[in-house]
Amino acid sequence: MSERVKGYVGQIVDGKKLATIANDIYKAQYNDFSACTVDNLLFITLEETNAFGDHKYALVCSEGVGWEQDTFGCLEVPTNIGQMGLWNGRVFISVEKVKECLTDETEDISDYIRTFGYRLDSNCSLWQSKMSEVGSTILA
Repeated sequence: MSERVKGYVGQIVDGKKLATIANDIYKAQYNDFSACTVDNLLFITLEETNAFGDHKYALVCSEGVGWEQDTFGCLEVPTNIGQMGLWNGRVFISVEKVKECLTDETEDISDYIRTFGYRLDSNCSLWQSKMSEVGSTILA
């Protein structure tokens, strides 16, 4: 494994708060559904901006898999549904709603993505290459 670059920081998103929003979305769509859970995720600021010059955002899980903000200002949130808790569901939640679920906890993405082989290191490097410069990665 290679040494990961430090200094690219995001904020932890409370998975329980996201699950409450996700379950409300599922409830509105389906008569009968299994309640979902959502893991804590890392909220990062991307260097890319939208047409208005505002930064775009992404959510990243501990495997380094992530979901970038779409053109409608929403983030795809993976949900764990069923007995095995697999990521077999997803909902789209506005960036503003996701920001309401942020904790005060920050973490360097190089520490947040677990270490276990080249694939996870590559995922970490990919997200770092998309992130804003180190000084602007935390929301004001």
